[in-house]
Amino acid sequence: MTNHRSRSSARRITRVAIAAVAASLGSGVLTACSTLLEADAPSRILESTLLTPSNAPVLVAGAVADFECAFGNFILTGSTQSDEFSDSQANAATWDIDRRTSVPASALYATGTCSGFGVYSPISTARFQADQAITLLDGWTDTDVPGRAGLIARTAAYAGYSYIMLGEMFCSAAVDLGPELTPAQVFALAEQRFTRAIDTPGVPAEILNMSLVGRARARINQNKRTEAAADAARVPDNFVFNARTTAAANRAENRMFRFNNTSGVITVDSTYRNLRVGNVADPRVRVIDAGRGGSLPTVRLYVQQKYLSLTDPLPIATWREARLIQAEVAGGQAAVGIINALRARHSLPVFASSSDTEIQAQVREERRRELFVEGHRLFDTIRFNVPLSPAVGAVFPNGGGTYGANKCLPLPDVERLNNPSIGG
Repeated sequence: MTNHRSRSSARRITRVAIAAVAASLGSGVLTACSTLLEADAPSRILESTLLTPSNAPVLVAGAVADFECAFGNFILTGSTQSDEFSDSQANAATWDIDRRTSVPASALYATGTCSGFGVYSPISTARFQADQAITLLDGWTDTDVPGRAGLIARTAAYAGYSYIMLGEMFCSAAVDLGPELTPAQVFALAEQRFTRAIDTPGVPAEILNMSLVGRARARINQNKRTEAAADAARVPDNFVFNARTTAAANRAENRMFRFNNTSGVITVDSTYRNLRVGNVADPRVRVIDAGRGGSLPTVRLYVQQKYLSLTDPLPIATWREARLIQAEVAGGQAAVGIINALRARHSLPVFASSSDTEIQAQVREERRRELFVEGHRLFDTIRFNVPLSPAVGAVFPNGGGTYGANKCLPLPDVERLNNPSIGG
C-alpha cells in the first residue's frame, strides 16, 4: 500500500508538479491542477536540480495550483457530507459520503484524485507543497530569490488554508509522518501559517486580507473569539480572494457546476430549496428545478445558481465571512446591524430582535445562506452541533442501508497503516 503522505511520495509528486507548472508557464497557461500529477517522474530528473532558487516562483505556483485542485473537492465533498447537496446517482462508491457512512478503508475520499470526491490525498499534497516551499524559501536569500518575502507570504497563506481544510473535514489528521493530530491542533498550525504571512514585511494587500480572514477562521474554530473578531474587523468591505478554475482540465473545473448542474451526480438538498426571507426569495441561495432526474433518474435534480459555468471562480476568503465572524462574536445589536448590512445588498427585509438566543441563531442561519456551497457548512454543523438530518438510522433512499453518524471523515487507513508515528 502506498503512503501518499510520506515524504518520498510527496517529493515525487513535487517533481512532477514542478515540471507540469513549468510547462504551463512556458506556454502562457497556468491551470489549477495538471493531469501529470499522477505520472511517475523520469528517473533521470533529480529533485536537487528542480528545488533551486531560480525555480522559486514555479515552486510557489505549483503549491497554489495544488491547493486550487484540492479546494474544489473540499467544497464538493464537504457539501455532500453535510446538508447542502445530496446524492443523485446510482454509483454505490459515492453513497457513503452522503449517507455519512465512510470508513477508514474507503478509497474514494482517501486516495481519490481531484477528478472525483478525493480529499485526503489532494489536500495533503497541497499542504506538503506549501510547507516545503516555505522551508526552501527560508533557506535562500533575497539575493538568491528576487521578491522572496512576497513569495513567502503567499505560500504561507495557502499553507494556512490547506491546514484549514484538513482540520475542518477530518476527525483527525497527520503531517509528514508525524503523530495523529486533533482538529484543534491542526487549526493551531493553520494559525501559525497565517501569522507568518501577516507578519511578513511588505506583504501584498490581497495576501494580507486573505490571511486575516483565514486566521480569523482558524481562531474562531479554536474558540479564540476575541482574536478572531479583531482579525475579521481588519478586512475591508467587498474584499474577495478566489481560487481559479478552468475548463481546460477536468480536475481544475468548478466542481459544483460539473457534478450538480452538468452531470447530475448530486442534487441540492431539500433543506436549501425555496428559501425565503419573509415573502422574498433569498437570492443568496438560488436553486432551480432542472426539470429532469439526476444521474439516477428517479431522483429529481435541483441545481444551484451560485456558479454558472465550469470556469466560475471559487471564493476562498471573503469580507462576508469576516463580517459574520464579527457578528457571531459581538452578538446583540451589533450582530443585528451586520446581518442587515449583508441583507441590504440584496434588498432583503431587515431582521429585528432583542433576544440574544434569537440573534445567535440568526447569525448561524445567515452563515448557512450567505456562505452556501463555499466550503463552510460541514464544519459549521460540527462547531454549532447541528442535528443530523436525516437522522442516524433513517433509510438511505438511493441505494439501501441507513444514514450514519459521521460529521467528519475518519483518518484513512492509507495514513494510519503507513505512518509509524501512529502505529502502522
